[in-house]
Amino acid sequence: MAESSGTVPSGDRASLQFTEERKQLWTDNAATIGLSAEDTTALTNSSDAAQSALDLRTAAVNTAKARTITWHDAAATNRTLARELVRKIRFFASQQANPDEVYAAAQIPAPKTPGELPAPEVPTDLRVSLDTEGRAVLRFESTRYGGTVWTVQRRTVTTQGTITPWTTAATVIEREFIDPGTPSGVAGVHYRVRAERPSGTSAYSTPVALPFGAGGNQQATAGAIAPEEASGKQAG
Repeated sequence: MAESSGTVPSGDRASLQFTEERKQLWTDNAATIGLSAEDTTALTNSSDAAQSALDLRTAAVNTAKARTITWHDAAATNRTLARELVRKIRFFASQQANPDEVYAAAQIPAPKTPGELPAPEVPTDLRVSLDTEGRAVLRFESTRYGGTVWTVQRRTVTTQGTITPWTTAATVIEREFIDPGTPSGVAGVHYRVRAERPSGTSAYSTPVALPFGAGGNQQATAGAIAPEEASGKQAG
């Protein structure tokens, strides 16, 4: 018996594989190998039951994994949305005469007082590209805490080479700005951005340029004519 016991693997999966590989063989050769029909029927039934149990377990594990992934994805989406809404609420509060009333209604803590936070640093890695609709998309790096918002300014270069004064295009709560359109007939557009929070304001970043070529942009949308270069080329 010791030898027979040692022939059958001790592991659950290994022993199941052992019987799955031999149940039909032993049934077909029962008389030759000294087994009765009852023996081979019992082996077939027990092996089938073990395989069925393993299949159910495997399906349950896969379902659990899928549900875990779904849960984490849903939680991450929810967390990201909540954070963005908190920053939106704080930006709104910063524009109100009584911001504490906004924070109380939202049941979120107010940002630290200006004295506890330094003024924001100048945004970095300013870059511009075109999206699939031909709009200029501005992205940059900057710290986000303390109710930080960003003011984006724009100026244009005429086809005669004249650079217009800076004008404010938008104040955003994301580190991204999509320009809905630039004036027609310009040879290029420059952008710059600064960070703002209750504790202070940074200097403006080094400008970034989006040139359209000597012929100029003939349409109201920045990407109606593909620019010669959509990149982070620095403008003076």
